Amino acid sequence: MVELSEKANRCLQHYLAVYQREQQLGSNGLALNECLHHFLDQRPAGKNMSAMERAAGLAAAPFWWDSLAVSTAPLAALALSRVLHHEEAISIELLEHLAHANPDVLRWAIRYAKLFTRGDSALWAQLRQQLQGEDWRVFFGVCDRLLEQLQPYAELVQLAEQKLAHLSLLEVLSYLSFLAYEQMTPDAPADPSGKRWAVYDRIILNKLKTCNEKDFDLSEARLGQSLKQHLSPILFPSPAITTECRENLETIAVLIEAMHELIDYEGSIDWFCFDPECRYQLKPGESVIYNETEQGSREWQRTERKSQALWHYWMYRGLQEFVARGMADIQIGSAENHELNAEAYIKAIRSELQLKAIYGQDDELELADGTRANLFQAMLASELTKVFFQSAYIQPFKQHYQEFGVLAQALSKLAFDGLVTGENRFPMTWSEEAEKVKRIKGWTVCSDYPNGSLVAAKSILNFWTNDLKALSSSLKQQPSQPVPRLYELPFSKIGRFNFQFPWVVAQQNNLTAAVNSLRRIGARRAGKTSETQRIELRLAEQMRERGFAVVVGYQPERTEHEDPGEVDLICYRDEVVLLLEVKSGYIRSSPHEVWLHRTNTLRKAAWQLRRKRIAVVDALALDGKLRTNLGCAAEHPGSRLHAWIVDTSIELDQQMVDGFMVVSLEALQVILRDERSLLCQGGQSPEDSDDTMFPGGFTAARFVAVVEAGEVWADLK
Repeated sequence: MVELSEKANRCLQHYLAVYQREQQLGSNGLALNECLHHFLDQRPAGKNMSAMERAAGLAAAPFWWDSLAVSTAPLAALALSRVLHHEEAISIELLEHLAHANPDVLRWAIRYAKLFTRGDSALWAQLRQQLQGEDWRVFFGVCDRLLEQLQPYAELVQLAEQKLAHLSLLEVLSYLSFLAYEQMTPDAPADPSGKRWAVYDRIILNKLKTCNEKDFDLSEARLGQSLKQHLSPILFPSPAITTECRENLETIAVLIEAMHELIDYEGSIDWFCFDPECRYQLKPGESVIYNETEQGSREWQRTERKSQALWHYWMYRGLQEFVARGMADIQIGSAENHELNAEAYIKAIRSELQLKAIYGQDDELELADGTRANLFQAMLASELTKVFFQSAYIQPFKQHYQEFGVLAQALSKLAFDGLVTGENRFPMTWSEEAEKVKRIKGWTVCSDYPNGSLVAAKSILNFWTNDLKALSSSLKQQPSQPVPRLYELPFSKIGRFNFQFPWVVAQQNNLTAAVNSLRRIGARRAGKTSETQRIELRLAEQMRERGFAVVVGYQPERTEHEDPGEVDLICYRDEVVLLLEVKSGYIRSSPHEVWLHRTNTLRKAAWQLRRKRIAVVDALALDGKLRTNLGCAAEHPGSRLHAWIVDTSIELDQQMVDGFMVVSLEALQVILRDERSLLCQGGQSPEDSDDTMFPGGFTAARFVAVVEAGEVWADLK
């Protein structure tokens, strides 16, 4: 048995008290599930109470020996997987019992925890030794096979990185930038899932983990010497590229391909660990993992179609606002660049509207250091930068490649033409901060600053900049922290120089970059709370515009054992009550990230809603002030109360989580504005459509029907 500390024992007593209280209200399985919610929600709270102590307290509870309770508690595998992250928290005796009494629960817990991927895990070694039987033999064999497929590429990556260890960070970026242009040639394989971006990210992050101070002590002389030794011989061979450069380039190419395969097989492990449809087998000549149905793939594809439809929606709203601001009749920049510049303005307006309506942004962005940047100008700068790199780098490169058919010759021609005109057209660009700020200044012209503002330009640069020295330091101290992806912070600071990579900037989605910089990388910013409040207040205002009475932040009465917490929005109209639990996050790019969102944020939201719904039903009967504020009758039937999780993400829109529907805030926006036609389905122009979701006029009942049936997506192909 595991010996419990005082704090772990306090956790155990908390879980037992919850279990015994809930036992009186329902089955042992439901009582256990409530305990597991408390554990997953990091309860009991307390100063210096660690995850290890909670895990040890939970694992010591006797209810794990009740096989019926464990098998009927939906959260058993998830909670157990969190315990397995702390191997010393759980006894091998309990795991052996679960292996026999609840083997599927334990196997899913091992998968969720990715326990089998920890080569130094004593617990995994014990389980391998102790557990017998055909089912466990197959399971262990599948885990082994998945790791065996991964291993050769992990070794190739390690070997290539060792060969390149003598190169500085700048030199690795030089070679990587050269080869990254291969993805823009006609022969490059399609990469709809963006795996190449993940490859480049991983190579750079691995290098940052080994960098020293010298890598960031970058003077103009050192920069020039490095480029002369490593990049110039490739671009301007005279008479031929040096042996050193050729070997480095070949090793980087091997590293890119090996990393691509490694990440691909890591994706297979994630599929095995987190896809509820994934099944496994050990049959000669057949894949060890497969999906039982295509439901997951269909949902992912439908999400992509929803995202594309919403892209059209926000672009059309951006165009409408562009016209309303009087920009349609103004030439933007030179005549030859006007069309591209106008499109950049429309996209910047689109992003401004979406960031305000969905993500709670205001006219100014709050930066990590407390300074502010104008939201529209920051988005405009990123869109105009994208246009510049597309027209000055990518399009000429493609023309040169079509002429020569050789990567080095096309990039050489691009760089040489730049030198003739006094411009940098290398595979990566750089400048000192003051010079970059001057370039951005022209994009800050507005009524307040007719000639632009250097201060505003510097704030914009800071917003989009990734300080690689600071990132290198934090990676060494906290390896598991969220780190910026290439496209999320496209300016990379090394020493006093700012670098940009045309192959990134010309292709990145600037809205996603802004959202994830704020909501993923900047999740702990001081301004995030006020952003979340604005999301709720703006949604409340939209509901009021549709005739609902709305109460924001209602606090039901606390009981001895439970605090239901604030209800984000209670809305009432036509004898219909809506409870809305608003959750805000970032734009996810993988099924694993979606799984984490579902099992963490949305699971907790559903748990909160269940308690809040009970509390609000009671409050509607007892709290006269609440009824007055909502304008509803003294007695309200619970059957007319609907509780939804409103999520800024689109990935789980229209899905049920623990009995509660998830509705994306973007879909709700389209419905409340009755603008389904702006989704531009089937190529139809919005001007040609009189489509309405409320042909008989807006009513609360019709609104609920439209939302819960997903009618906004009725024409989605």
